[in-house]
Amino acid sequence: NEISFEHMPSGIDTMTIIVHQDEFIEKEQRVVSEINRLTHPDSIDIESDLALIAVVGRGMKSSKGTSGRIFSALAHANVNVKMIDQGSSELNIIIGVKNEDFENAIRAIYNIFVLAQL
Repeated sequence: NEISFEHMPSGIDTMTIIVHQDEFIEKEQRVVSEINRLTHPDSIDIESDLALIAVVGRGMKSSKGTSGRIFSALAHANVNVKMIDQGSSELNIIIGVKNEDFENAIRAIYNIFVLAQL
């Protein structure tokens, strides 16, 4: 279907594929039909208007509470987290939020890591 994906986090019983909405919108029905035909999943949920934020840093692995600080800041900024992915390297956390919350989320994360250091 010639759709490139942005991110593909997975869990024990779930698989998520994040694609650009512009590429997917015209092919949605065909892709969903193919997934159903090939894999017979229990369900397929489609969510749109998701922004991905990557928080990256070499010091994250050795710093306790980094994730807690991020999610506390987002909660205080009234930003709902729709998706979380952190690899075992602990060098980054990818967070999915609604597009409308993107700027508030970026500002909240910036404030706890950059402004708090000044």
